[in-house]
Amino acid sequence: MEQINTVRWKLDNLQGGLDLESFKDKLMIINEQLTKIQTDITKFKISENELITLSKVIKQIESAESLYYCLTTEDVDQNILSPLIGNISALKSKIRVILSIAQVNLNNMSEEQFTNWSKDITQINLLNEIKKNKEKGSRVEKNRLNESLHSLAATYRQMKRDLKVKNVYESEDKEISYSEANYLSFNDPDHNKRRRVFEELNRSLEKEANSFASIYNQMVGIRLKDGKKNVSVLDESLKLNGISKQILNAIWGVLDANITEISSYLRIKSEELGKEKLSWYELMSSTVEEYPPFHFSEAVKGLTKSLENIDSNMIEFINKCIRNGWVDAEPRNTKQPGGFCAPFLDEGESRISLSFDNTIDSARRLAHELGHAWHYQQMKDAPSLCFTDDSFELTMAETASIFFETVYLDYIAQSTNDLAAKKIYLESNIQRCLNYLMNIRGAFLFEEKFYELRKNGDVDPVQMEQLSLKCQEQAYGNSLSEYEPFVWIKYDHFYQADTPFYNYPYVFGFLFSIGIIEIAKKDELFAERFQEFLSETGVIPLDQLVKKHFDIDLAKPNFWQGSIKKFLKDIQDYIKLAKKGY
Repeated sequence: MEQINTVRWKLDNLQGGLDLESFKDKLMIINEQLTKIQTDITKFKISENELITLSKVIKQIESAESLYYCLTTEDVDQNILSPLIGNISALKSKIRVILSIAQVNLNNMSEEQFTNWSKDITQINLLNEIKKNKEKGSRVEKNRLNESLHSLAATYRQMKRDLKVKNVYESEDKEISYSEANYLSFNDPDHNKRRRVFEELNRSLEKEANSFASIYNQMVGIRLKDGKKNVSVLDESLKLNGISKQILNAIWGVLDANITEISSYLRIKSEELGKEKLSWYELMSSTVEEYPPFHFSEAVKGLTKSLENIDSNMIEFINKCIRNGWVDAEPRNTKQPGGFCAPFLDEGESRISLSFDNTIDSARRLAHELGHAWHYQQMKDAPSLCFTDDSFELTMAETASIFFETVYLDYIAQSTNDLAAKKIYLESNIQRCLNYLMNIRGAFLFEEKFYELRKNGDVDPVQMEQLSLKCQEQAYGNSLSEYEPFVWIKYDHFYQADTPFYNYPYVFGFLFSIGIIEIAKKDELFAERFQEFLSETGVIPLDQLVKKHFDIDLAKPNFWQGSIKKFLKDIQDYIKLAKKGY
């Protein structure tokens, strides 16, 4: 593949692109459509055409929301942009009100009245959704978003954007943004500078800890107040993610049973650095001073090569994403750490944002987000009265993405004959795995325990810091010398307005993807089965979908143990190379 220099996306064909006035006009038109439908549905004279219109409007609103997130990474006046997400949230709430009214009317109809009304509905999938909601209660209603949560989440994001950190690189009294400081603290080639930026960032966070704690307390308080009696927020989350507590406990049980073997990497790494134990900061930050550079073109080429024996359609899709301007990999201060894939299902496209810095981690992230885009491409374009948020399990969402990145990183490590480079690649992969299995486990434990504490009132920031440290210690099997007290501020996932317990789906997706990659190596029909599996997202609960397409019982620990065994093999290979002096 020739060198790719253009790594900026194209937005002009999506909802008006950077033209905010056009964007606002489109939202006004959507609001007018909904007002008319609301009037009709109140009288229950809604027709099939209006149901189809409502389905189309739902997709338009989702595209508008995706464009908003894309625009937050651009040089756009936030005072103009920020109100737009409020308008979008109001439109989503309006649709949920319409659907709630329809549900009440349906429940009040006699069987004969409902049968007569149903005769005019030819869209079978829409009718099935309506019948399902009548029998079981509206899933949309259960997932109704509180506008206060979105407002608090927006406040959190704005506080992080406004946060300033002393620039330890300059002798003058200058400051840098949270995003820049967070990036430098993990990626600067000078280890001492990384540590200094990390400490300065934490000092800045400590000064604002009361404000961040207030936001998180309020968000959890709202969820606890609105929750169902005798049903925990976690139970609701598991149900929406299509898995049971038995499945989650099977995953945690396998992790606990293998904690000693998993921690063996931490012990050998400590020995290499001449330390008794690594700190959380040293583990999360690269301990390799210089990685071989991964240019954007090389990352794309490596990813496509890694998928050659799995699915040629995936390769064609990746090249299409790059060629058609779906990816924005340009590093900018306006971008938050990490990356995202924004779906535009109505347009049949996606947009990917990340800051590509020629490191193996940015190459991994590119693979991850392209996996999300591949998943969205498989989803059936059928009329629906549900937002994707309400039917798209996060456990499923993190499967295709981690599948792509795992296949890619395995290929990178296995395709080199340079043992020193192989050790570096294995280290990067192992650190990623520990992030999923230990760091994210710590985040889950924090959230689980915080919800219990919050039932008795607000939790102060000092308690939150202590809880964070305690949960990380448990997740890492007490293998580190020190931990991070401000994870609960740094991780955006805690402040997702729509999705509490955003963490464990990553653990699920990671271990599940490893397991099905092993299936892909033996099953000639895997590509077809995997596409069909992804296309049925939200149709039935995920555990049933896995049983249907792969005949796997997720509640049994043997499947998860098989995934852990593959990961432990990487650790064993690393230790062998370390003992040989590479």
